[in-house]
Amino acid sequence: MTPIRCLLALTSLIVATCSVAQQARPAPAANLVLVLRAPDHAFPLTAVRAGMFAPFELTADSLQAGQRVQLHQGGTRFGEARVERLQIEVRQGCSEGSHAVLAPPLPGSSDATALVTTRPLKDLGAEPVAVASRADQGAARELARSILARHQAPASALADTLAALKVSVIRVERGGKPVLVASAHVENQDNVQALFFIAEHNAQGAYAATHEEFFRGGAGESALMEMDFIAHADLDDDGVAEIVYAYAGYEWSGYGVLKRRDGGWTSVHAQAVDGC
Repeated sequence: MTPIRCLLALTSLIVATCSVAQQARPAPAANLVLVLRAPDHAFPLTAVRAGMFAPFELTADSLQAGQRVQLHQGGTRFGEARVERLQIEVRQGCSEGSHAVLAPPLPGSSDATALVTTRPLKDLGAEPVAVASRADQGAARELARSILARHQAPASALADTLAALKVSVIRVERGGKPVLVASAHVENQDNVQALFFIAEHNAQGAYAATHEEFFRGGAGESALMEMDFIAHADLDDDGVAEIVYAYAGYEWSGYGVLKRRDGGWTSVHAQAVDGC
């Protein structure tokens, strides 16, 4: 065999070997995201792998006792915990849902809501959730008025919604402008009304809604009765935080993830965690 043929044969062998090695390379481990709803009860939300969101079930294969997890609250990482045990619920009637019990628990039951991840999240250098100023609250109320008027909500529901409106101020990227997240839910006799929206500064410097969810109707099995902001964190490691929310209806509840996309926010995942 000539030297050139030997070189070509060797090159082919190297390329083939590299190709096999690339094919055999294991996929990156998924980052499992849970929501800490009580001081020590973490419910599954999503598995994030290579920027994709997917559901996951709590099993001994997905999460092991003794595994260390990261705790995130208000947009910042604040500590670690470990999985003490898994509580796997068999769905028979109404159930609290499968969850991981963490130790040590998050102190203070009133501040228990947090994110739990199996891998550290990127630090965006963003400020944690801030108390809304009077100006922010006023802007949120005006946006709520506009949204409710567009949906022809009755005057009584408008007054109740404005009174119940909860407003959070967050930043979803490093050096980014403030983002408002607001929600309210009211019940009048047999009717329920749920409002949830995200607002950002437009070209004129005023807040404008870039995402909204609205429901009004009877309190039946399909009614969306509540939708509330839970947390913001960069779950898929792209430099922009996603928004995690909780939703609830008639004897069912769960969590979802909104991702900023094309000037607005898109639901990339939602997962029920308990119900009948």
